[in-house]
Amino acid sequence: MGRGLQVEWQESEEDLKQAYRREKHRQRRERLFALWHLRQGERVEEVAQMTGTAYRVIQRWVSWYRHGGLAEVMRRVSGHGTQGVKAKLSSVQQKALVARVKLGDFTTVWDVLAWVEARWGIVYSYEGMRSVLKRNQLGLKVPRPQSEKADVVAQVTWQKKA
Repeated sequence: MGRGLQVEWQESEEDLKQAYRREKHRQRRERLFALWHLRQGERVEEVAQMTGTAYRVIQRWVSWYRHGGLAEVMRRVSGHGTQGVKAKLSSVQQKALVARVKLGDFTTVWDVLAWVEARWGIVYSYEGMRSVLKRNQLGLKVPRPQSEKADVVAQVTWQKKA
C-alpha cells in the first residue's frame, strides 16, 4: 500500500466545503469538491471515483495546490489562455468575399480558392476555405443544370396544370 497524501493544507475542511458550496463555475466546483474530500482524508482513488475524474487529473490539482494554494487551483480553467489561429483574410477581405459569394459569382469551393489567391495572393486548403465559408454562413448554391434542348415554355405550362 502506498504512502498517504502529503499536503500542507492552508484551508480547513469547513473552508473548502463552504467554497465548494458557493462556487458557480462547474470546473472550479469539481476541483473544490475533490480538495474538500482529500482534506477529509479520503484517498485520491476514492475521490477520483466519486467525481468521475481520472486519478492523474486529481494528482495535477493537488500539485497546483502545493505550488500556489487554492488561488492557483481556481485560476486554472481549461480553454483560457489559448490563442486561436489568426485568420489569413482580414475582416475587410472577408466582407468582400461574402459579398462576392452572395452575388453568386462562385459555383464551387475551388472557384473561391482560385479567386482569393488571384485577388490577394492568399493560399487556403480546400477544407480551410470550406471552414471560412461555413463561419460566414455561406453556401455555394447553384441551380440544377438544364439541358440546352429543354423546352422551358412546355415545362412551365406543365407545372401550371399540375
